[in-house]
Amino acid sequence: MGNRYWVILTPGNWEFELVEMKAPDSVWNPEASDYYLASAHEGYEGRTGYVEETAGAYYAARLGVLEHLRERDRQAKCLVLREVTDDYWAPVGVWQVREGVRHAFENEPATAETFHGAIQQLSGQLPVSLADLRRKSELVAGIQSRLTDF
Repeated sequence: MGNRYWVILTPGNWEFELVEMKAPDSVWNPEASDYYLASAHEGYEGRTGYVEETAGAYYAARLGVLEHLRERDRQAKCLVLREVTDDYWAPVGVWQVREGVRHAFENEPATAETFHGAIQQLSGQLPVSLADLRRKSELVAGIQSRLTDF
């Protein structure tokens, strides 16, 4: 439906982030010449307010991830990347985000040794540069920022 999803799970305490990359000439970015990035993040303690920038898409993506983790009795650090292409011409509601994330878990998972390695593997498939993603994403910006990451 004109959307692509990537879900990265890594061992650790619950943390969640959705980054949306909206293509130029798409319904959500109609007059721009470059991708528009929106994001929302929560740590282990959860959120205290409604997500404004990604709105309902955040909660729909989060639900798909939480269902997957509950089935496995696990928690994880999770980054969901959503590309909204210019093929997405008729917004159909956040249900398609929830179903897109659920569907992402049906694919054969790729593996990487580290969260950083997963981001590096994925970077060639993304429509934005790793530098742009790092500027918008708390999880990507925080790669190797803790002693336990070394």
